[in-house]
Amino acid sequence: FVAISLISIVTGFEMDKVRIELFFKSEDDLRERVSFLHKYGVQSFNLVNKSNKDTVSHWADVIREEVPDASICSHYSLKYNKSRQKDGALKLLSSFMKEIEEKGGDNEILIVSGSGAKGNFNSVTAIENIPVNPSNIKSSKAKVAVAYNPFFPSAEALEEEQGRLLRKLGSGKVNKVYFQFGSNLEKLRDALDWLAKLRSENNLRFNVCGSIFLPTKKLIAQQKFRPWNGVFLCEEFLGSENGARSIVMEMMRLYKASGCCDEILIEAPGVRNENDLKILEMLMNEQDNGTTMSMIQHGKASEDKNNVGQGKKRKKMELLSPSPLVKPEALTKPTILLFGTHDVRLHDNEAFQLSSFHKNVIPVFVWCKEDQGKWGVRGATEVVLKEALTSLDRKLQGHGLSLICRSTNDFQKELSKLCVETNASTVYLNRQCTPESSEREKTWEKDLESIDVQVVYCQSSLLYDPASPLLSEGFNGGHWGTLMPYLKACRKQLGEPRRPIKRHETFALLSGVKPPLKWPKSTPINDLGLAGITSKERWDQTIVEAFPMSEEDALRSLNDFFTYGFHRYEKERSRADLVHATSRLSAHLRIGTLSPNEMYYKIEDSVLPYDARKTISRRLIWRDLAYYQLHHFPDMCEKSIRAHYEQTKWVSGEEERRRLKAWKKGETGFPLVDAGMKELWATGWMTQSIRMVVASFLTEYLRVNWVKGCEWFHYTLVDADPAINAMMWQNAGRSGIDQWNFVMSPTAASQDPTGKYTKKWLPELSGLSPPVLHSPWKASSEVLQLAGVELGVTYPNRVIEDLEGERQKTVENVVEMRHKNQNANDDRGYDLIILPNGKATVVFTKKEYRIDRDGKVLQVLKRRRSRESSKAGRGRRGRSQRTAVVD
Repeated sequence: FVAISLISIVTGFEMDKVRIELFFKSEDDLRERVSFLHKYGVQSFNLVNKSNKDTVSHWADVIREEVPDASICSHYSLKYNKSRQKDGALKLLSSFMKEIEEKGGDNEILIVSGSGAKGNFNSVTAIENIPVNPSNIKSSKAKVAVAYNPFFPSAEALEEEQGRLLRKLGSGKVNKVYFQFGSNLEKLRDALDWLAKLRSENNLRFNVCGSIFLPTKKLIAQQKFRPWNGVFLCEEFLGSENGARSIVMEMMRLYKASGCCDEILIEAPGVRNENDLKILEMLMNEQDNGTTMSMIQHGKASEDKNNVGQGKKRKKMELLSPSPLVKPEALTKPTILLFGTHDVRLHDNEAFQLSSFHKNVIPVFVWCKEDQGKWGVRGATEVVLKEALTSLDRKLQGHGLSLICRSTNDFQKELSKLCVETNASTVYLNRQCTPESSEREKTWEKDLESIDVQVVYCQSSLLYDPASPLLSEGFNGGHWGTLMPYLKACRKQLGEPRRPIKRHETFALLSGVKPPLKWPKSTPINDLGLAGITSKERWDQTIVEAFPMSEEDALRSLNDFFTYGFHRYEKERSRADLVHATSRLSAHLRIGTLSPNEMYYKIEDSVLPYDARKTISRRLIWRDLAYYQLHHFPDMCEKSIRAHYEQTKWVSGEEERRRLKAWKKGETGFPLVDAGMKELWATGWMTQSIRMVVASFLTEYLRVNWVKGCEWFHYTLVDADPAINAMMWQNAGRSGIDQWNFVMSPTAASQDPTGKYTKKWLPELSGLSPPVLHSPWKASSEVLQLAGVELGVTYPNRVIEDLEGERQKTVENVVEMRHKNQNANDDRGYDLIILPNGKATVVFTKKEYRIDRDGKVLQVLKRRRSRESSKAGRGRRGRSQRTAVVD
């Protein structure tokens, strides 16, 4: 029959190695199902136990009547076979095993605990206590089988599951291990490798049976809306039949290639009718037609008219192909896939995707401390980069590859040396889009061209290339270089961002990549000189604990945010005292363990209406905008974009050092500020709303130059980014394109109304409650005494006391500076800046700084704004929308 070859070819297993889990409503239904399957050559069946009324033993007799030589696995759930008598459950199990054994034929008993909490008598203790002689497990007429689920999302749960399996196998009574179904291909590959190693190194005698779901529309809908306990399926599987089918195909390839999988089970509802057989036929055709590459797609800037929903344009998906810049003969030679400090991932990495067309791929990371300079990877970012590289290397090794690492003081020379060693024809890399990296890339390219090595540049860290959008001077729905003009220009000129490929497609690509015949020498990641801690304080450990860095950790954090925080983000994003109020994904976006395109479309494809998701979506655009500004103002990390603001008076000398030191150490005497700075030092992170509080406090009240804050943040933040960090500090220091139209209060503490955040990082104040928690100097001596707080002793006195006076000095200094630079002031009191093309453009200027030609502050009447007056500036905007950090 055609179907016989179908199942055999599709699964890659012979017919006697294919099992079908049966789903039926009556005995007649069971007979009909078995007869139907046997007609097409199936003779191995599994019977599930889902109720205490199930007559599994009798069902086995029915199957045997229809197929005398059938192989039958009877499931036995301890959940549905309980007893109140002492050792009653064990006796029931023993009796069932004896009953099955007496039937004769090929029989198995799959012992499972069942869903829910595991009691004292569970599958582990049951197997350890059943009367089975380990020396006879192969000859037994009722062989013992167990289930194993390698798809638990958390490392702790997976470790516990492995421990349970090891105890079962350690009993010597287990003949077969059945995989449960799940969709994480990386976890499946790791589990197969682990079991194969377990079997060979410990001389254990057990068989392995893989499992798949038949990817039908009905099953996908069922798992999407009423998922089974313990079945972990990703969005790609649940999103479409095509996605589910592709994942199942990759699973079958893994099972076949593992060398340790003896059978494959098609789980319930299994194969029930001719339609199910047609699905198998489609699977067969896909496998026959190709290669994994035929399923790999990427987005082009075109609209798919058949796939437009909810008013959003979708990208048309087209086949991935080699770079048109690379000649076909070059693809027959090895290539170097060069990772940077911003793209440490494989999924949705365009450089990786294009390099995969080559005969051999050598993944490479070269660390050159000298190239990093002042605004490269330093401090806390080195810590998370090191962790991410370690994770990347581990992932590559799971696919037979390796991350070749080198440490050097001459990047260009080392890269050329590697190309010669490996006979590489091409180097693929993702642009970092910083001024320093752009200059280095030009040098590398010339040097590599001299040895006939081509460089292919890609973009995987931003939604858009920062050099591509063209913005007109003046006010066009917003001032030049601000969010809305930039967003509109990108969409009009460049279209929507490209859609990322699917994760199972990345897995398929990775599985097809071939290593070089000989690997070049590599420096261990721990010896690269990254995050070298010379002090006694191991300040890196708390950062590692707070931010585990891998693609899997990034995906887990992304999914957790969309489960628990995404729907609340619009209203609660400023709350530092709430768990899941923000995503905490900024470090993953900075190092590149998460694709911004993947996050963007996860947001855009969500069911939330636009107004409920616009801010988190715009945060990703703000990231790109920061790089657009850095592209046009390459010195913006330490030089004012509004050039005349360099003349602003700041506090200086010993007073500056005193204030800055207190701010850095979190000892300003202002609890919300101090809590933020303590968290920053401990974890390398703080939520965006707190960043704005501490930045505003430093520039508006302490009157310390914004560059000092920018430098400290760049050293201490795990997500320290030269463009994003500089844009925020420029705006906080009033010299940026989009100077803040507000001042953040260090005492109002709307970010921490419950006080939980402040108390967490300042436990010495835990005896106080809001509002005095955030202004302890206002508390009575009795309240302070009861709370165990002594200002100046257990908690520092305020570094400044006259907030209003300090703020007034700030305003006066800015107005004075602007008065001296009338050439940078238009007739309406707005600042003018000179763009790189030499043209001047107006930028937003806060009302209290706007002056006339005589240097007097303009009196702005409070009146209803007309259409004409609205062009002069803009109304108050949402505070946390004006930031590039995706917190």
